[in-house]
Amino acid sequence: MSKFLLLMTFLFGVIFSQENINKIKSNNNSLSREYIKLLEKSLKLLKTNYVDSINESEVIISGIKGLMKELDPYTKLLMSDSKASYDHLRKGKYGGIGIQIGMRRDTLTVLSTFENSPAYSEGIQIGDNILMIDSTYTKNLTLKESSNLIKGELDSIVTLSIYRSVTKERLKFELIRSNIPLKNVPYWGLDDNGVGYIRINRFSKNSDKDFKQGLEELSKNGLKSLIIDLRGNSGGLLSTAINILDNLTNRGDDLLSQKGKTSRSNREWKSRRNPILSPEIPLIILINRRSASASEIVAGTIQDLDRGIVLGEKSFGKGLVQHMYDLNDSTTLKVTTAKFYLPSGRLIQKQDYLDNGFLTDGLDKIDSTFTTKNGREVKGGGGIIPDIKTSKNKYSPFVNALYKEKVFLTFATDFIPRNPDLKEKLENNLVLPNQVFNEFKKFLIDYDLEYKIIGEVEFEKMKNNLLKESISINKHSRLITSNPDYNIIRDIENYFKNIKQIQIDLSDNKRDIKNGLLREFCRLLFDEKKRIAASLRNDIEYNKAVEILNEKNEYYKLLGY
Repeated sequence: MSKFLLLMTFLFGVIFSQENINKIKSNNNSLSREYIKLLEKSLKLLKTNYVDSINESEVIISGIKGLMKELDPYTKLLMSDSKASYDHLRKGKYGGIGIQIGMRRDTLTVLSTFENSPAYSEGIQIGDNILMIDSTYTKNLTLKESSNLIKGELDSIVTLSIYRSVTKERLKFELIRSNIPLKNVPYWGLDDNGVGYIRINRFSKNSDKDFKQGLEELSKNGLKSLIIDLRGNSGGLLSTAINILDNLTNRGDDLLSQKGKTSRSNREWKSRRNPILSPEIPLIILINRRSASASEIVAGTIQDLDRGIVLGEKSFGKGLVQHMYDLNDSTTLKVTTAKFYLPSGRLIQKQDYLDNGFLTDGLDKIDSTFTTKNGREVKGGGGIIPDIKTSKNKYSPFVNALYKEKVFLTFATDFIPRNPDLKEKLENNLVLPNQVFNEFKKFLIDYDLEYKIIGEVEFEKMKNNLLKESISINKHSRLITSNPDYNIIRDIENYFKNIKQIQIDLSDNKRDIKNGLLREFCRLLFDEKKRIAASLRNDIEYNKAVEILNEKNEYYKLLGY
């Protein structure tokens, strides 16, 4: 950013600082006009006298963004790409080719394809390396830059140059960008005991309709209890969340209220219809720290009404209302206009970035207590605290490195063409054959996997300090090897080397590796529903929820029955 733009950002920040905003609030409109005149005068003087030429549009945009920084993190100016991203959410579709991309050892790689998308139909495969997008090499591009190049106007053509490592082929695909429906309710299913499961990835335009369809199908097929998975769901459209709550709560139940600066911003929502899900059917909502906004509205409302219990990790804590104001075709101002309150009266919004309680009214401190419909105590302070807290399965550094380097993907894309019968083996029995695990062990022998096991980083720091000290004392590095400390260091290095050689056979690692391989093979061989079903087999939180729903005593005890 140029010195001038920095100056303008600073100027906007000073004029519209929180202190001055408060002054404007407490005084009449004349003071507001005074600050506007000050801004206009400053702009005119700078434009006339500043030493360099200036780009006026950049100046104004920079100034507006400087103003945004004095408010909350969600009041933003959306320009072109960010505006388009919001439109994708609002409309449930975007102009693209239907692939998910990621980096594998610094190479842009296809991680998944959407069914019936242009990429899927033309034969692009998971694991393909994207070398060029049209005439642009991808080597030095960021993921965002690559994604922006792949997306474009509907019905326009994008050309991808691909290297397929499995067949050692270089391929070129001409793809027509099209509307890609977002499958934000990608899976629902029912186990043998009547425990249903519905995953909601995002609250977009059609998520409520898809949720209703899934719930009706499960109900017809003997649904006895239900798990709704909102983990990783960062929110979306409020109207969609309310429509989903209508299917789960009794007509007339308080669902949510919002309070803002003006009376027009104040609103209450009540359930408008009789639920599809019978009130007698137990319900568990799964959340984690990435569940936010609309996810927290659904989970918190179910908790406050004692319609079900919440299981997992404390949620993110975003409970603000944003309104979109289109400034022109490519620019939208997203403004926080109100705050959400759950039926118990607690505020979802966490206080983590403004010390003055600007967005929390100072009323929702961490130790504040509210009561649910049955009189259970629930805590304020922002976010939804689950009724049952679970800890995530923490992978070892070795397994983490396998995921980070996408080793499972690399192995699977090589293994599948050489073993065409694998799909049939996994079709009806989602258990990884021992042959696959044994081949993976051989594959890792020649794979240069970089990672540090517990204690290794601390050891290397200690080693470096000891060697530095030995050099400074002896003055000659050749004398280090005769130092007793050197023999100890060498023994510890051998210890870490030996420990790394047995990592794959440690029981926890072996289990996690088999699960990782199974998920990757299912991702490559089957549709999304089959992939999700496979991932649930060893899902700690899902299995805990199933256990509670099958037993039921703990469920009803938590609800105060």
